[in-house]
Amino acid sequence: MTLQVDTHFMSALSSIKVDLLLLHAPAVFDFRERGDLWFPFLSTAGDVPITPLYEYFPMGFRSLRSSLREAGHEVRILNLATLLLRYPFLDLDPLLDRLETPLIGMDLHWMVHVQGVLELARRIRRRKPECRILLGGISATWYAEELVRRPEIDFVLRGYDTHEPLRLLMEVLQAGRRPDEVPNLLWKTGEGQVLDNGMSHKPAAWGRAMDWSEMPAAPPGDGLPFREVLSIQNTGCAYDCHWCGGSRSAFRRIHGEGGSVVYKSAAETRRELESLKRMRGGEHALCYAISAYNESPEGLREQARALGSAGPAAVNFEQFHLTPEPTLKAMAAANPRTCITLSPESHDREVARRAGRGVYSMEEMEAWITRALDLGIHQVDIWFFIGMPGQDEASVAGTLAYCGQLLQRFEGRRVLPYICPMQPFLDPASTFFMAPSAHGYRLFARTAEEHRRLMLRASLPNRMNYETHWLSRLDIVRLGLECVSGLAQMKRAAGLFPGSLLRRLQGRIADTLEFLPVVHEADSLPDPAERKAALASLERGILQRNREIFFGGVANQAFPLAREVGGRWFDELLWPVSELEAMRLQEEDSANSF
Repeated sequence: MTLQVDTHFMSALSSIKVDLLLLHAPAVFDFRERGDLWFPFLSTAGDVPITPLYEYFPMGFRSLRSSLREAGHEVRILNLATLLLRYPFLDLDPLLDRLETPLIGMDLHWMVHVQGVLELARRIRRRKPECRILLGGISATWYAEELVRRPEIDFVLRGYDTHEPLRLLMEVLQAGRRPDEVPNLLWKTGEGQVLDNGMSHKPAAWGRAMDWSEMPAAPPGDGLPFREVLSIQNTGCAYDCHWCGGSRSAFRRIHGEGGSVVYKSAAETRRELESLKRMRGGEHALCYAISAYNESPEGLREQARALGSAGPAAVNFEQFHLTPEPTLKAMAAANPRTCITLSPESHDREVARRAGRGVYSMEEMEAWITRALDLGIHQVDIWFFIGMPGQDEASVAGTLAYCGQLLQRFEGRRVLPYICPMQPFLDPASTFFMAPSAHGYRLFARTAEEHRRLMLRASLPNRMNYETHWLSRLDIVRLGLECVSGLAQMKRAAGLFPGSLLRRLQGRIADTLEFLPVVHEADSLPDPAERKAALASLERGILQRNREIFFGGVANQAFPLAREVGGRWFDELLWPVSELEAMRLQEEDSANSF
């Protein structure tokens, strides 16, 4: 399947001339054209409203844009994943011709984007050979030496804070000089020699303020009650969840020895929160306090007061421990819709402990929830994972049953459990990734190239980079779908889901569970020719189901109603919506004329 528009339609788009384009790639670049790669329903299964393309880009894009603009550079963001979802007829090559920039920076923060990033870089190199291509992010830092040796990559900028190194790199390139003095940079000379400038830029104060007054416009008729924004006051982690590439140990592995948490300055924090007051539609903002669990009790109470004064409609704090009562009171006082998110990973404390959690029992958690709600906390979300050490099918069933107990105990109160399979990747640099066999894991990919190849497997289980001693890759995907379906039934019984929504959700999951082993069997055939032929026989079914996923909308476990793509804080389309909509109308008129 190839969805393209005649190139004369592209003339409706204005040329974009910038010093730097920050470009976010879809997880799989050519998702529109593949009948041999299936994207199952709810294959993200989490709380962020995204499709299997993982449109979510790292927040550093927004702070980089703000800081580089302050330094006098013209910087724009293009979320290509969102653009291609909303306007699937766009053809990439003429689109690239509308971009006039000497430097394109792409995020390889989450490893799930590796195929999309590298394929997009290859196509940019072919179409615009004069343009330099830069990678950054956690995964890019971890795989920097491998990535910079690829012919489509010019630079890899490592580290948790690249604001100053990127400013220096842009100034050097604009002056026509070699970037020998830019810290944290791996780069290639014109002759292809790889040079490493060292990784010396590790600032004690992290990050810059994000300007939330610049939010993408919501689509017409968007009736959602909230628009999510994020507040992040630190990077790294004080804790050591062994599956996480952002954990204390992983942060030190990626960035070198030293501290594992770096905090944003008070001045930058104030600037960021002040921008919330200028946000268009800010009265409907849900502000998610990322990494709030790293704050001290005093720091968390101050953060709650600051967020309260910024005036969002709701606030969400993620917590590692059970928040003490004085802090709960401050959180509740900050906003009438304060939500707290807990992630115990498993109802079984031993499984949770082996995963790096297990700091409280479920009995302690339930007593705490009662106190939190009585003190004025509006909602408590509780996330459980599938794919943890020691977790077999019976253990997963026990977690699902425990979710039902929570719903019954707190019926009529806003206590919402969720279950999420850890897919598709176990994070590189995490403790489990570094020593898989010691923790009951088996890896199917270690290098960036091996991960890139996995992302092109037709079967979602075969795209996963791990399985455990207790659950195969197919088991993890299957159990995840079964648990989401079962939990939805429990929420319907508790009055949290309308019957019509439950029927649609369970119907889609049932179809996915029926098609899953069919695709997996075909994709697991050892002979490449036989595998290709088997997948070709499934092409019609794959394309039909993919069209139901990539329809310009998105649904997720926390909010399973389909919503139109757009208006999320990361939906940066670069071109005015008026130009893009004019192209859509031209394309529809052309299609109707045949």
